[in-house]
Amino acid sequence: MTNHSSEHTPVQPDAAEIIARHLANTHYADLPAPVVAAAKAGILDTIGCLLAGTACAEVETITALMQRWGGQASSTVIGYGGLKVPPASAVFANGSAVHQYDYDDTHDAAICHPTSASLVPALAVAEERGGVSGRDIITAVALGNDLTSRVAGAIIGRTIDHPWFKAPVCGLFGATAASAIILGANEAQHLHALGLTLPQVGGTWASLHVKGSSVRSIRDGLAYRNGVLSAELALQGIRGDGEVFDGKYGFYQSFYRGQYNRDELVGDLGRRFETTRISLKPWPSIRHLHSTLTAVLEIMTKHALRFDDIAAVNLEVGQVNLDRCRPVSLGSVPANHIDLLGNMHFAVAAAIRHRNVPLALYRDTAMADDVIRTAMPKVHWTYDARQDGAWTLEPGRAEIVTTSGARHAAVCNIALGHPDNPMSEAQRHAKFRDCAQTARTPLPASRANEIIELVERLENVADIGWLMQLLA
Repeated sequence: MTNHSSEHTPVQPDAAEIIARHLANTHYADLPAPVVAAAKAGILDTIGCLLAGTACAEVETITALMQRWGGQASSTVIGYGGLKVPPASAVFANGSAVHQYDYDDTHDAAICHPTSASLVPALAVAEERGGVSGRDIITAVALGNDLTSRVAGAIIGRTIDHPWFKAPVCGLFGATAASAIILGANEAQHLHALGLTLPQVGGTWASLHVKGSSVRSIRDGLAYRNGVLSAELALQGIRGDGEVFDGKYGFYQSFYRGQYNRDELVGDLGRRFETTRISLKPWPSIRHLHSTLTAVLEIMTKHALRFDDIAAVNLEVGQVNLDRCRPVSLGSVPANHIDLLGNMHFAVAAAIRHRNVPLALYRDTAMADDVIRTAMPKVHWTYDARQDGAWTLEPGRAEIVTTSGARHAAVCNIALGHPDNPMSEAQRHAKFRDCAQTARTPLPASRANEIIELVERLENVADIGWLMQLLA
C-alpha cells in the first residue's frame, strides 16, 4: 500500500506484527552469503568510526558522566581502558563516538546510518548477556540494518520535506530490533519492543542546520540507548503501543503525514535485504558531498594532477549542495569540526590539496587552516537546476582547470563506497587502520590487524567477548 496523505487508512495486520514475526524467526542460517559479507564489512567499518571518535571532547564528557552514574559493570566503553558500565550507558558513550566524523556507513537511497544503529546496542547487550557468538552479532546487525533501511526507505519525498532527521528517528527501530535479537526475544516480545520504541522517537534537522550544536555528533548515543531500554522492558513483560507503523497514531501518520510506501517497509521481507545496499564512506564527511569528491579525485587520478597543477575547480550544484557551499573561518578545527564535515567548499579544497580528505584534517588546526588559505580560493560553484532531480543524493559535476589552461570534466552518479562502486578490501582496511590510529589511545598496528582478522572470520567466533577485549 502506498499512502500519500495524512488520512488514516487502516491496514491489518500492522506492519509491526509482520516485522516482529520476521525478526523472531530469522536466524543466521537464513541469511544469504552476500548479506553476511555486507554485515561484516559494516561491523568493521563502524568499529573503526567508533574508535576514531573516542578522543573527542563530547565523548570524554559523556563517558565520565556514565562512569559517575555507575551501575552494573557489564558492557565495555570502547577505547577507555576496560571501563565497563550498564548496557544502555555503554551505548550512550559508544554511540556518542561513532558519528563524530560523519564517517559511518549510509544507505544512499534511504538516507540513514544503519550499522551505527544496530551494532553499538548489539555489542553492549551481548556483553552483558555473555556467551553470544559472532553469528548472533552478524544476525542482529543484518536484520537491524535491514529494518532501519526499510523504515527510512518507505518515507515518500525528499529528506528535507519533513522536519525529522532520518538517522536517529528511523535508526531507533533498528537499534531496538538488534538488541531484542541478542536478548532472544520471541515474536510477542519483539512486537512490544517496537511498541515501546515509538514513544521514544525524536530528532530534527536542527542539529544540522543550526550551527554550533553537539547534538549531531552525539545523536547516536542519545537515541540508540533507548533501543536497549525498549528491548529490555519488553523482555520483562512491559507492553508497548499497538499499530506502531500503520496506525492513526503510528510512526508514519505522526511523523511523516502518512506519506509512506508500505511495500518498501514489508515487501519481500526475508528475501530482499537492504543490508546489501549500504554504502561505506571513503572520506569523513556527509554523504551528500561524496559524488562530487569522487568526480574531483577521479579527474586528478586520470590526469595525474597535483595541487600546483590546478588553477580552479568549478562545481555545478543543486539546491541541497548549494547550502553546503559556505565560507569557513580560520581556526574552525577542531572545535567546529562537525559543522565542517557538511561543507562542500572545504571538502573539495581538501581533496585537491591532499588528493584525499584525510581524517587528520578535522583534528589538526594548522592542516585545516592551510586548506582554508591555499585551496579554498581555487574552488568555485554555480547553481544548476539539473542537479535538483528526483534522486536523494545529487550527482557530482566537476571541472578542473589546470594552470596550463586545460579543462577536464567528470560527472559521477554513483559515489565511491556504494555497493555498485565499492571500496576495495585494501581501502576498507586502510580506513580502519587510520581510524584506529586516531583513537583516544591509538591502537598499535598489530592490534588493528588482529581486529580486522577477527571480524573477517566473525561467523566462526564462539564468544564476542574476545572482540570486546581487543576494543577495551
